Amino acid sequence: MNVLLVEDEESIREAFAMGLSERGYVVQTAPNGEEGLRCFRTSPPDILVLDMVMPGLSGLEILQEVRSDDPDIPVIVLTARGTVKDAVEAMRLGAFDFVTKNIDMDELFHSLANAVRFLSLSREARYWTGKESGRYSLDRMVAESPRGRELRQNVTGLVGNDRVTVLLQGESGTGKEYMAKVLHYNGPSGDRPFIEVDCPAIPAELFESELFGHEKGSFTGATGRRVGMIELAEGGTVLLDEIGDLPLPLQAKLLRVIEERTIRRVGGGLSFPVNVRFMAATHRDLRIAVREGRFREDLFYRLNVVTLTIPPLRERREDIVPIAELFLHQSTQTFRKTIRRISPEAQDVLRNYDYPGNIRELSNLVERAVLFCSGPQLEVSHFPADLSGKKGVPSANTRLAALEGDREGLHFPFQTGKDTLESLERRVIEKILQMSGGNKSRAASLLGISRWALDRKLKSGRKPEDPSVNGKSLLKNPETGR
Repeated sequence: MNVLLVEDEESIREAFAMGLSERGYVVQTAPNGEEGLRCFRTSPPDILVLDMVMPGLSGLEILQEVRSDDPDIPVIVLTARGTVKDAVEAMRLGAFDFVTKNIDMDELFHSLANAVRFLSLSREARYWTGKESGRYSLDRMVAESPRGRELRQNVTGLVGNDRVTVLLQGESGTGKEYMAKVLHYNGPSGDRPFIEVDCPAIPAELFESELFGHEKGSFTGATGRRVGMIELAEGGTVLLDEIGDLPLPLQAKLLRVIEERTIRRVGGGLSFPVNVRFMAATHRDLRIAVREGRFREDLFYRLNVVTLTIPPLRERREDIVPIAELFLHQSTQTFRKTIRRISPEAQDVLRNYDYPGNIRELSNLVERAVLFCSGPQLEVSHFPADLSGKKGVPSANTRLAALEGDREGLHFPFQTGKDTLESLERRVIEKILQMSGGNKSRAASLLGISRWALDRKLKSGRKPEDPSVNGKSLLKNPETGR
């Protein structure tokens, strides 16, 4: 990495240049602001390290000039006697970090490491943008059905505004993440990072650190400063996936960031602005969650500026075959096969299935069929038998219809002094898994929890019985037997 160091004190300049060179950086130095600006424009560096107080052009004045020439370069501001006001102003002008001069240079090294990480992710994002923008272009969005056409019309109206907050709702597997990427890559900020945050997958104690970053020594194991996900998405989009599963205390922390558009690293004293667009996705009905006290009303209204409801696949049957053909094309490339089409009979079977796992399930079905196909087209025989209800096996649709049609719910005996709440919960999970044919995504949806939460319950609970469907275990991994 090429670093331009602008520092007026010769001893500090030479010591820092030597230290950086020993760490593998290619260092160019300048003794004042005017010379630093000339070097920046004649030989642009990857990272700029800039003294705050210098005779002539000050660090803040140079920062303003640099930002007009290059809005993306990480600029680390150095100071020996800077004030909080100076730091806030530097961050407002777009400084990547604010570092106090210190002879051991540890703070500067950590800041540079974060800048290198930021550059790497930014360049990777720009590389993939060329690929992703084609994959997620509006032209590739399948919309043959009335619901699909309505969805594309709504998305087309939103892509031009990259500041509005969007809430994406729909069943698991309907393509909420896909739709978020369509909005991002077709908008004005499509060349900026798209960062996805899987809310329930981040442990509560690490949530702030992951999203907002942390300072060195802020907690055990924090050996250096870390840039958080929101800061890495500067200028782009942050997708808060499965936000309905986020605990209430963390919802409050997130609300402040979305309202104020500022973040403060864990252990840090300064808040600084971030320029990101927030999207949120959930399979839950957040209005119901608000009424039940499981989701903050103020956060809901902050997120619910524009809501896109992604319809399940069974409500857009005209789109099933065109989507399957896209998956066929992708799978044949992956597995190096020359399968040209899906037979008319197989198309009928695909259209008539209800897809409790939605588009994700359709993708898996097509991929599996391609693996087992050796001819020029996919036939009915290449798909699971229960897809068409053959061999007397109740299809997943039949089982789910029976479950969802039972308005009185499931009934389990409970003997006080013998049964426990844990054992009752386990029996409910086993029954729902059996009724959903082992489809964990659908079972989680019926239970009102996330797929991740269901997996945790299956792994953490005791194992009284091993539920199965058609002789196959629902709790074990078929490859590992665990």
